[in-house]
Amino acid sequence: MRLFILCCLGIWLFSSCSIKKNTTESGIEPVNLRAVLPDTTKTAALDGNNLAHVYCSACHQFPEPNLLPKAIWEEKVLPAMGQRLGIGANLGMYARMAPQEITTLLKANIYPDKALIAKKDWIKILSYYKSNSPEKLPEPKPLALSKLLLFDAIPLTVNKGRYALTSLLQYEPTTKELLVGDRRNKLFRVNAQLHVIDSIQLDTPPVAVVRAKNEQYKVLTIGSLNPSDAPYGRLYSWQLASATKAPVVLPQLTDLQRPVKLTSADLNNDNQEDLVICHYGNQLGKLSWYEGKPDGTYQEHLLKKLPGSRQVVIQDMNHDNRPDIVALFAQASESIFIFYNQGNGHFEEEKVLQLPPVYGSSYFELADFNKDGALDILISNGDNGDYSFILKPYHGIRLFLNNEQNEFQEASFLPLPGASITATRDFDEDGDLDIAAISYFADFARQPESGFVYFENKGNNTFAGKTFPEAATGRWLTLTTGDIDQDGDEDIMLGSFIFATTPVPPPLQEQWIKSSPSVLVLKNRYSNNLH
Repeated sequence: MRLFILCCLGIWLFSSCSIKKNTTESGIEPVNLRAVLPDTTKTAALDGNNLAHVYCSACHQFPEPNLLPKAIWEEKVLPAMGQRLGIGANLGMYARMAPQEITTLLKANIYPDKALIAKKDWIKILSYYKSNSPEKLPEPKPLALSKLLLFDAIPLTVNKGRYALTSLLQYEPTTKELLVGDRRNKLFRVNAQLHVIDSIQLDTPPVAVVRAKNEQYKVLTIGSLNPSDAPYGRLYSWQLASATKAPVVLPQLTDLQRPVKLTSADLNNDNQEDLVICHYGNQLGKLSWYEGKPDGTYQEHLLKKLPGSRQVVIQDMNHDNRPDIVALFAQASESIFIFYNQGNGHFEEEKVLQLPPVYGSSYFELADFNKDGALDILISNGDNGDYSFILKPYHGIRLFLNNEQNEFQEASFLPLPGASITATRDFDEDGDLDIAAISYFADFARQPESGFVYFENKGNNTFAGKTFPEAATGRWLTLTTGDIDQDGDEDIMLGSFIFATTPVPPPLQEQWIKSSPSVLVLKNRYSNNLH
């Protein structure tokens, strides 16, 4: 889970603010805000409101005080902000870190030993948030959900006798197989009959896979599922077993900084497969593309040095026949960037969407909802794995329509506490796009079945939420789709990971420990005319 640090006063140490457009081969922006902020007459004349707006907007959208309750500002978020500004920092913050991670953070001066803001200014900002935040947030209303009849739910357990800790779920249409990664560092291949046919053991949990040439997979391992800046992630090449050869698993890239997403394409038109990897990190991180070489090695090119890169899609966004890179950054940035391909390995960056830093962006998709030929953005906001585990009324799924110039305007908001991942498809084959969604931080106390919600498209950017009782049988961390039973329609697969730091009603947690499947396969009934 991401560790949300609200970078108030706009200081991302060892990184820098985004610039709307910037062409650079390295991806390192030329602006650096590392500086001590003096108590000048200019800042002394500002009140807490103005100070907060001036400094908090420097690197992310201004966080209004009413976005969190007073107690969370006072006890959680404000102290964490202070540590990032050299106020209240102490050696205890490094207690649970590996030596290499400690060295990295000290070098980056993440927790400076000298205050980076004048004391009077900091006190004014504290007072502003304490005075203007509510005692509690409005509680989201329970979702109005009807019964979903389009799918049959089939539980699947890949690691017999072990509780569900699914870290990766991906359907591979070429081989008609489901790939299932496990917290215990294993990766399974499951066939169309839902039988495990092969598995490999890795060093840390697998989180992403792409199929390469010659019956190979590229497998990304995260290093640490817990918040960390230690570079323990790896990229492996997995050569599948044959009748005469055993499977071969070899590392291709090492020292990756908590990577979470992998995708591939020929980005520089040299007929070699290139990779894009999201190094989510924690307080440090980056987005990089890796140039494939004829000898099978890769050369890294930095796109953006910013923590929280979480999701990436390769798509030609400006119709110039060159693949562009669209990426989501969480960790207070809460932004979507398009890296326009300029050819010859160069990219031009543009921020096209930004949300408040407490929204908890988890995922996005590109899809043409209004059929105008321009790809729209569907973004999930619901990451609650930080300092505030409360339900938030602004969590959910937002649809931003494209005006055909890659400028986006919000057109629909679907409330869903803890919204995490979506899959946009025409599941009922009626000519429009429906949304399958999971929530890892759902309203488990009141609606445990809202961990999965199917939003049926009713036209005019309106959707009807549906679910079923089996949705409460797991805590869904991963989601994929594909025609796993080969009957001509799109099925849905949900991966359960039953443990997290956020509270869950004890009876529900006990149920998951005893009987949650690794995967819940939702077989689409459309082809049987039973929808």
